[in-house]
Amino acid sequence: MKEGDLEAIKALKYAYFRHLDLKEFDDLGALLTADATASYEDGRRSYEGRDAIVGFLKEALGNPGFVTQHHGHHPEITFSGDDEATGRWYLEDRVIIPEFDIEIAGTAFYEDRYVRDGCRWRIAHTGYERIFEERRAHSTYELSSFTTRF
Repeated sequence: MKEGDLEAIKALKYAYFRHLDLKEFDDLGALLTADATASYEDGRRSYEGRDAIVGFLKEALGNPGFVTQHHGHHPEITFSGDDEATGRWYLEDRVIIPEFDIEIAGTAFYEDRYVRDGCRWRIAHTGYERIFEERRAHSTYELSSFTTRF
């Protein structure tokens, strides 16, 4: 571990969330290794390779009528060598789709693996497991479903 590596990894994940919410999928892809893997929705959606991950995110969230908010908190970063680390992040997210009067919100824990690729850190694996998810009518905020892992 070199000086500044912890902050570099935090900035990497912050950029992941920013590019995701701004629908800057190519910029998000640049944060991933070429052979990155992802496991979203408690593993129900798994992808291998940067192109597959970016393609899924574009398809799922690229519609300009879908508004998203992803906040990563409380990073727990562990270094396993000079060029490898793992991270756990507490996620709060929200998706609003006015056209369908849907709002989805919840929390999860992201589990990431990072590698130093030359002089910069990249995400080699990312994925999350939900704590809870709620779906509501966006116009009335009436709850239509609530699921929890407990």
